[in-house]
Amino acid sequence: MEYAHEEAMRILLHGLHFSPYALLREVVENEFANEVAESDHEAFCRKLYPYLTNLFAGYDTSDDTFALSPAHDLLYTELVGTVMLYLEGTHGVQ
Repeated sequence: MEYAHEEAMRILLHGLHFSPYALLREVVENEFANEVAESDHEAFCRKLYPYLTNLFAGYDTSDDTFALSPAHDLLYTELVGTVMLYLEGTHGVQ
């Protein structure tokens, strides 16, 4: 059953390219809804995104199935930590 699900997802994702910016948006929306107002999500992500090039460069996101990989989960976790540090350092959020 799990194999069938993985195969179906692989087929669905074939040809779709991973978007680091979309993942950043997802992290901000899912993990920082209380810290960043919904109306500020886009501006916040645009401001933070240029600082994340080294983080994203550490991952090979060219594979169609990157979104299903353990590396994607690790990148998500690293983004959560990075956004948290950014908020604490820049905005004084505790």
